[in-house]
Amino acid sequence: MKMKMKSIAIFGGSFDPPHLGHLEIMKKALETLDIDKLIVVPAYISPFKPGHRAPPELRLKWLKKMTAFDPRIEVSDIEIRKGGRSYTIDTVNHFARFFDTIYLIIGADNLESLHKWHRFDELDRKVKWVVATRDGEEVPEGFIRLDVKVPISSTELRGAIDPKWIPESIREEVVKFYTQGST
Repeated sequence: MKMKMKSIAIFGGSFDPPHLGHLEIMKKALETLDIDKLIVVPAYISPFKPGHRAPPELRLKWLKKMTAFDPRIEVSDIEIRKGGRSYTIDTVNHFARFFDTIYLIIGADNLESLHKWHRFDELDRKVKWVVATRDGEEVPEGFIRLDVKVPISSTELRGAIDPKWIPESIREEVVKFYTQGST
């Protein structure tokens, strides 16, 4: 029988495209949280978005490349292998089999609609919430705050790709994809 590891943080999202804000969230989580591992989980399709510009396999590849600098970061393809809409509770239940404590990292922009997440009450019982803030947003009591000083979002980047916000390890590929439509 396998022993459970102590604790992880799960950082899920579309990562369409991955950017320096995501990287800063990962670094802050590793510095701040009492975790053995950070698991980054790109969604196949987010339940709150109509689709993604970059295909899931490409977003997965970019994330693996940009996180290769730290062995404590694992990029999981669990939601991509599953296909279809991704629900956080299913991902959390999968990893709860192997870890005792799960921190779940979300952006402050998710706080308003958090109660609408699939099986939210069950999710709320199973995780310790971590909120990444960009602009000093208010974080409710009971949530751990991660202050991130990178004022960019994937939505903004899809609208106008700016190479300075893309991690150097994937910059050329990402810029090419979003400006020319292929890699």
